[in-house]
Amino acid sequence: MNKMTRIALLTASLIGFTGVAQAANTEVAPAPSQDPIVQHLKLTNDQVTKIKSLHDEMEKSVEQVSMKDVKDGALIDVIHSGKWDEQAVKTQLEAFSKVEQQTRYYRVKYYFDLNQVLTPEQRKQIQDDLIQSINN
Repeated sequence: MNKMTRIALLTASLIGFTGVAQAANTEVAPAPSQDPIVQHLKLTNDQVTKIKSLHDEMEKSVEQVSMKDVKDGALIDVIHSGKWDEQAVKTQLEAFSKVEQQTRYYRVKYYFDLNQVLTPEQRKQIQDDLIQSINN
């Protein structure tokens, strides 16, 4: 498996950890010691706490991404006007792209930091689980 595929698979698998980080905030979620993901990876209470903190930090960073250049309804206005406004469309699409790029940056940073919390054995377990799920 090439390196990019492995990175993509690892990133995709780490998305599941968002649930682990949120479990501490949700009354209906099982306690960390009872959470199937926590049990499967044998995460320590310290790891669960760190993951929750990383998740909260990522959410806060994403919430602070500036939306000032995004004009509410600008593309709809162009469509409804019946006149193509090249500059307005390009400006709006660039604003969307900028927000998406910044959001993706914070998510990748979160996955990187989360990966640092895991032990080599836990990272290997995730890779093995991904390979197994792909092969099924």
